[in-house]
Amino acid sequence: MGFGLLFFGYALTFLLSINPYGYIFALTGTAVMITSLSQLCQFERRFTIARIICFILSLLAMGMCITSILTAVNVGEKIFSYILAAFLILAFPYHFLVYNSIYRISDSVGDIKIKRRALRNSVLLVFEVLIASAAVIFWYFKIEFAKYLLMAAVIFPILLIFLNLSLFYSCYKNICEEGDEDAPRKPSKIPFLNKLFEATEKREQEIYEKTKSYAENKIRQDNEKKKMKNKKKKK
Repeated sequence: MGFGLLFFGYALTFLLSINPYGYIFALTGTAVMITSLSQLCQFERRFTIARIICFILSLLAMGMCITSILTAVNVGEKIFSYILAAFLILAFPYHFLVYNSIYRISDSVGDIKIKRRALRNSVLLVFEVLIASAAVIFWYFKIEFAKYLLMAAVIFPILLIFLNLSLFYSCYKNICEEGDEDAPRKPSKIPFLNKLFEATEKREQEIYEKTKSYAENKIRQDNEKKKMKNKKKKK
């Protein structure tokens, strides 16, 4: 359906890009997300707008790659900073559109958990915007508390990235096209993800078996108690 590619592309763009050469990962990741959004926009039209923004993010990532080469020869350092700032600012509406689209899809299929997670991440993103804005203002006016806000503005987005990955994985696992409800999970081309999915599925199966066994024992015990009470009443 596209959520698997969205998970992988998002991880490349916003998680693995946290390094000195992150723009290369961002360029690859945005390309993967464009592919995933092209599939998802068939089911929710707001993904189309997210795809357009993602395309612009891809162009900005390409711009960072080009200006990084120029920076190596002491040219384009300021341009790189401006492009990076534009990338980070444009990432906010992109996230909101993705959250909103997931919220609507999960609502249409009746998945309350994913719907709540999408709403939760939207609220957390608003907090992130407020924290980042306050950090910039406090830093500009040289207020001492600014260093704590700057620290929060760095740590909080990382937490949100992992929550987003968890959201996309839940969508990949629980939301499918009509008619594919009982189809087996398609294996990923990435061995690590296959192992992760298999371990998760195995654990969930164990929990299901334990819950089923407990429920069956509970029903059997209740039935036996009812039989004993009926026997006593007859006596």
